Formats: sequence, C-alpha cells, structure tokens
Amino acid sequence: EIREDDSEFLNRIDFGRSVRELIEEVCPDEAKLREIADKLGLSQILEQGFLTLSTGERRRLMLARALIQNSKLLVLDEPFDGLDQNFRQPLRDLLEGRDLVLVVNRLGDLEGLVDDVCCIEDGAVILSGSPEKVFKNEAFQQLMGLNDGELVLPKGGSITPSSGALVSMKQVTVVHGGREIISDFDWSVERGQNWKISGPNGCGKSTLVNLVTGDHPQCYSNDVTVMGLRRGLGESIWDVKRHVGIISPSLHQQHRVSFNALQIVASGFFDSVGIYQDVSPEHWRMAGEWLELVGMTPWADRPFRSLSYGQQRLLLVARALVKRPPLLVLDEPCQGLDPMNRSLVLSVIDRIASTNLTQILYITHEPEDRLECITHELKYVNQGWLIEKVMSSDLLR
Repeated sequence: EIREDDSEFLNRIDFGRSVRELIEEVCPDEAKLREIADKLGLSQILEQGFLTLSTGERRRLMLARALIQNSKLLVLDEPFDGLDQNFRQPLRDLLEGRDLVLVVNRLGDLEGLVDDVCCIEDGAVILSGSPEKVFKNEAFQQLMGLNDGELVLPKGGSITPSSGALVSMKQVTVVHGGREIISDFDWSVERGQNWKISGPNGCGKSTLVNLVTGDHPQCYSNDVTVMGLRRGLGESIWDVKRHVGIISPSLHQQHRVSFNALQIVASGFFDSVGIYQDVSPEHWRMAGEWLELVGMTPWADRPFRSLSYGQQRLLLVARALVKRPPLLVLDEPCQGLDPMNRSLVLSVIDRIASTNLTQILYITHEPEDRLECITHELKYVNQGWLIEKVMSSDLLR
C-alpha cells in the first residue's frame, strides 16, 4: 500500500485501499468479514484507507486477513506486538483450537496456546518439549538471563539543548481522512520531565509524536513549538530533527535501504535514512561503540535488509541514541526484541535519562517494559487525554 501510494499523480491524497477491501481480497464472505471485524475492533474503521491507520490498527487488519482464511496451519510472527491490552484476549480466543506455529520473544504470549516449545539459539535448536519442561530447564533460564555487568555508555556526541520547554502544543487539532484524531489539545514537556504516552490503538499516540518530530504535515497548521522552534515560521525540518532521536514502527518501515549495519547507526548523526555525505572519523568511532553496546559488531558489514527484524530494531535504537539528543522519541522501541535485549535497551535509555541531558517521550503497550526514569504519563482515557505525575511506587506495579 505504501509502494502504490499515488498521491503524487492524483489531485488528492491517496489513503490506500480500505480495510474492507483488504479483507475482502482474501475472503469475500460478508458474514465472516463482519464477525472477524467485530472481534478485532475493526468494525468502525472498515471504510478507512490503509495509510490512515495506526500501527496497532494495521496489525489487527493483518491478523484479520490471516485468521479469516481458515488455513490448516497458521504461522504468526509476534502476533501480540503493537496490540493494546483490550485486543489481546480477543486474539487469544480466536487462536484457541487452531493449529499454530507462534514465533515470539515474550514467553507470556505462549500461555495456554501451545503444546510444545522449540528454543533456538544461533540458528540451532537447543531445547524442545512441553512448556513446563522447557521453561524449567537451566539452559533455557540461562539463555533468558540478563547480563548484570556495569553498563558503560559511549562518550561524546551530546547536543546542547536550547532553553525553555522542549515541546509546547496549544489548541492542536489533527484531522486525517475525515476523522478527527486530536482535538483542541494542549501539552508541554518541560526540562527534567520524561513522559510515557499510553492509550488504545488509534487514539493518536503516534500522531502526537509525529507532530513533535515534524513527520506529520499538520504540525505546520498548528501551534507546535519544539526546542524553541515554532513550526511553520521558516525553520527547516532538519533544524528540529538535529535535536531529536527517533525510533518508531514507521521509521523502521522507511528503512528499505541497502546500507550496512554500521552505516545505519552512523546515519543517526544526519537524521537520514542511509548516509549521503562524508562521515568524520570521530562519528565512525562513536557509531562503532554504539554498535558494540547493542551486541551487533559481528554484523557491522551486513546489509540492513539481510538482518532479522530484532537485529534491525537494535540498530535503529543505536541510531536514535548515537548523537545523545536532548529529546528522545521512543515509539515501541522494544518491539521484536528478546528478553535480554529488551532489558539492555531499557537500561541504556534509563542510563541516558539519568544524565539529565536527554528527555524521553515513550510509547509502549507492554506493561513489563518499564522505564524507571518516567516522571509523567499522558493517558488517553474516556475519549480524552489525562496528564498524571508518576510516583516511584507506580513504576513497581
């Protein structure tokens, strides 16, 4: 759908095929379509174009296409990633009784759905058997264990932030495809604050962060100020991006490039998808150190597209962090990562936040992916946004 976007050739924005059309493509039965749409919360967006959907809505659409075909064997790679809590149990109900192969990094996703577990390390099966047998195995627990060694961050690369609030939004309204996503919204991110942004799929979380990063066109028609720069008053998008490190599902989708792992990390200094200018020896050194920190040095020369989704994600995390930006925007940063690497990424983010040189905007649907540095939460509750100050005791829940 992204590849076939014809907006450049039409006198309008091409929103892509509708949710209904994409499901009917694999199953034209209206009764089955209605049933699966109801169970996965797609009924209200059946006529929306694919390109207007949130990350979670796209995930639910792809699951609906897979489930509605009643295949003899269903192979799902991380089916619960990107889904909010409201849709996880309905998905479990739909999967029960089906012949499944589930590829997961989060062990809780397997509960009650599988009879056997196969554990793979370095391309080889190291354990297999019932969940009870495998999960109690000492080798498995060691594989899932965490490195308790001291975490040392690479030096250099810090950008001096401007004075004042990092982000300011006043009476912001965003309409997409005829649908009002954000209405009359006020919000500011002050120095020393680290924010978690939470809410159901489609409520506008990613839209908010795209307004911050400049990746949403309506940031120019609203009162949005980032790092002291009011959008639409002559500043370039690069003036803003140089202060911001980003990781998000949409950025991951944009990386359809042939650059190698080290080049992808170094591209974070230039906020580009790939490298198109000279890189200084100092920048190469720092990129190499971040590559080592996330355990990807052996793959430094491998093309990005040849790596697994989880490996790509680690590289994009390092890319976001390499310049030590004043503002770090993290939209599901741990998606696709195993427990050890999730812990590593969260520890690195907490460590960076502890320096008070970088503020965090963090989106996740996973309760266990906690950041200790979070001071405030922006919640979408009952059709509206609610701001809460986070106490340290809340992080332990």
